[in-house]
Amino acid sequence: MIGCEQLGKRYGTRWLFRHLDLDLQPGDCLLVLGSNGAGKSTLLKLFAGIIPASEGTVQRPADPRTGIGYAALDQSVYPVLTVREHLELAAELRGCAPRADELLEEVGLSYAAEFPGRHLSTGMRARLKFALAIQAEPPVILFDEPGAGLDAAGRAMIGKVIEKRRAKTAFILATNDPEERRFATHELELGE
Repeated sequence: MIGCEQLGKRYGTRWLFRHLDLDLQPGDCLLVLGSNGAGKSTLLKLFAGIIPASEGTVQRPADPRTGIGYAALDQSVYPVLTVREHLELAAELRGCAPRADELLEEVGLSYAAEFPGRHLSTGMRARLKFALAIQAEPPVILFDEPGAGLDAAGRAMIGKVIEKRRAKTAFILATNDPEERRFATHELELGE
């Protein structure tokens, strides 16, 4: 499903991690832990195919458009597109059904379907990122700091999103939130 062999990433002469071997299958939820700068977000970007590895290999679904869902901490939204238009555009680019109403209901954003991106709060943007990540029902979902910017209801939504898909999906969560440990079937500490 998704994994790596002897994976390593460095910036300049500094190695964030080396010799990393992982094999995740549906039902697995890997929690990637570590201090700021340890490489948590970098590891997710490697799995998503956004940046190249310095060494080793990554195995991921063949079509990243529908095989990987990714909600990044630094992910932007288009200021002029509405929440619904974000989902419709992403569906067109991925070649999947938009399912906007269903997804907005699931992430608690139905009331904001016609809000433009520039009017979204931090928590609303986070919920939209989750909707975009799960839109194609990918077999692999990557969440970078999933609870960042979310209130208690938003953090509860994360649990529902994961539990609904756990049987068919492998999850990787980069986090330092102790509450998110409840989702983990495996943990990886970077920067040790």
